[in-house]
Amino acid sequence: MNRAIVSPEKEDLPLEMDRGKTGADVFLEIGFGNGEFLENLAGVNRQGVFWGVEMSKACLMRAWKRIEKKDLLNAFLVCGDARFILKECVPSCSLQGIYMNFPCPWPKKKHSKRRVSSGEFSAEIARVLRPGGFFELVTDEEWYGREVRDALSSHPALSLSAWEINPPRSIRTKYERKWLDMGKKIFLSRFSKRDGNCERKSGFLGRAENVHIRVMGKHDLDSFLGSLYGAEGGVPDARWVFRKQYAAGDGVRLIEVVASDGAFEQKFFLQAVQREEDVLIKVSPYSAPFLTPSVKGAIENLAEKLGPRAGEKSLCGQS
Repeated sequence: MNRAIVSPEKEDLPLEMDRGKTGADVFLEIGFGNGEFLENLAGVNRQGVFWGVEMSKACLMRAWKRIEKKDLLNAFLVCGDARFILKECVPSCSLQGIYMNFPCPWPKKKHSKRRVSSGEFSAEIARVLRPGGFFELVTDEEWYGREVRDALSSHPALSLSAWEINPPRSIRTKYERKWLDMGKKIFLSRFSKRDGNCERKSGFLGRAENVHIRVMGKHDLDSFLGSLYGAEGGVPDARWVFRKQYAAGDGVRLIEVVASDGAFEQKFFLQAVQREEDVLIKVSPYSAPFLTPSVKGAIENLAEKLGPRAGEKSLCGQS
């Protein structure tokens, strides 16, 4: 994969946001779409470092082609849920600015928890911004713009520095130009991180290599795993499904798992190893998933399905 596309699963966390350009201003665009806005930002300021986060792989590839064509060595792309990326991959006080252009407002009540105005999003924005840094959101939905404005203004580390209708901007998105030409109104809110507030996060999500569960007793792994294909499980905002299983020799069985936390998806293998007194269930050393709720859930669920007759089950390793 091209150097512009960063895979958090393969890097140490938190990510090195300045990519070796010590002292550079670092910016992030959440939901970069076709990449036009990010491309222009990075092209205008080649001394800065620009990141884009997007859930669509098709958008990721379109943006990558733009960046490659302009030879922008200061632009980096991540495919995933921005809520997860901010919380688990971005260091505290590492960003000078965050842009969010025309996000989905999720108008239905049942989807309201996905809005920028809900949950811990404002706290994570405040944490990753440097003192004096900014978060800017632009939308064509007035009710949504006002909701975000009011929600983020209530955070003690953020202050509203601008609320504008049809603001002049040197760089506009494709849809922004289209909607302005149609006479639609555009609403911008900008927030600044207050000085002197740079709380550091105590830790980031770990890898799952050292997590394992012991299920006591002898078990017919081939019959059990053969019936496991397609089995699903989940908890709020986390899902997993067991896929194919393979024999790896020495009594080791590999189980393919697809797990998702929101829109952040991971594919990995679990090992089931029959030993003298128990079956050891753990993440395969050939995998390196983050220890998200869905990954922990899949490991525990596999043990629960295997172990009705087990006398002991214990979760060990890092948490």
